[in-house]
Order: sequence, then structure tokens, then C-alpha cells
Amino acid sequence: MKRTTPILTLALAALLFAAAEPAGRQLTVQVMSAKIRKEAKFWAPAVATAEAGQKVEEAGRAGAWVEVVTAAGARGWVHESAVTYEAVRLSGGTRTADRSTSTKDVSLAGKGFTEEVEEQYKAQNRELDFEAVDAMSALVVTDAEIEAFLQEGRLAQWGETP
Repeated sequence: MKRTTPILTLALAALLFAAAEPAGRQLTVQVMSAKIRKEAKFWAPAVATAEAGQKVEEAGRAGAWVEVVTAAGARGWVHESAVTYEAVRLSGGTRTADRSTSTKDVSLAGKGFTEEVEEQYKAQNRELDFEAVDAMSALVVTDAEIEAFLQEGRLAQWGETP
């Protein structure tokens, strides 16, 4: 029985190690701009910002949050929805696709058109109104405004009743 315990412990450790995501993998920011936060929380203060296409290194994970390190050495947390392990191509191209729009195309469009692609899309879809999209793209919400919203709505850590 004494020999079985170290073997089982070693086997369990190996299994846990094999199931863990390896740290140090390279990620690419897939949104226009991602705030790198001090803690794995949406309301935590930002320590840096990463732009679309920027590479970051994975340093750890906590649920849906990824701890990252930038090339400049900034370390913090981003939500997993802002980054991808896949290569991200940011060029718009000049060819018109000869197929219908897919869910993936719509998702990519939400992450930011190049001006060239947007102008081409507007020319092909003159019946669409882009003013609302442009207005929303121009909105900037500060961390202080987010915190005030969370506190006022008694959300997140402020959700407990007094």
C-alpha cells in the first residue's frame, strides 16, 4: 500500500499537468482595442491597452480571463473574447466575395472594417444607414463611468445589500 500512494500521486499530477493549458502561448488581439486590467474583472483599473493585431503572451488563466504580457512588459488580464490563438489578418483586400454573408463575416465586421472595405460595402449597400454605427464606434466609456454604473446598479462587488 505504501508503494501505491506515490505512484497514484505521480499519475494524478501528470494527468492534471497534461490537462492544463500551457502558459507562454502567443495570442493575438482580435478586437479594435482591449484594455489590459490589473485584475481579472471588467471594472479593474486598466494597466495598458492592446490594439487589434497586437501579439501578447499568455501567462495564466482564471476562468474566462487570460493573464497576458505585452512586448513592452505590461502584465495584466484580458477577457478571452478579446484574444485568439489563431492568426488574425487585418487587411481588407480588394476583391468582392461571390457568396452570401456568413456569421463569421458579421462577427469580423463588428471588430472593425478598414476604411477601404467600409467604403466598398457602403457603395454596394446604399440603402443602409451607417450613421448609428459610426456614432456607436465613436463612443468612449471611461473606467470611472463603468464603475459608477456598476455601483449605481448594485452590480458585481457592489451588488450586496447593506
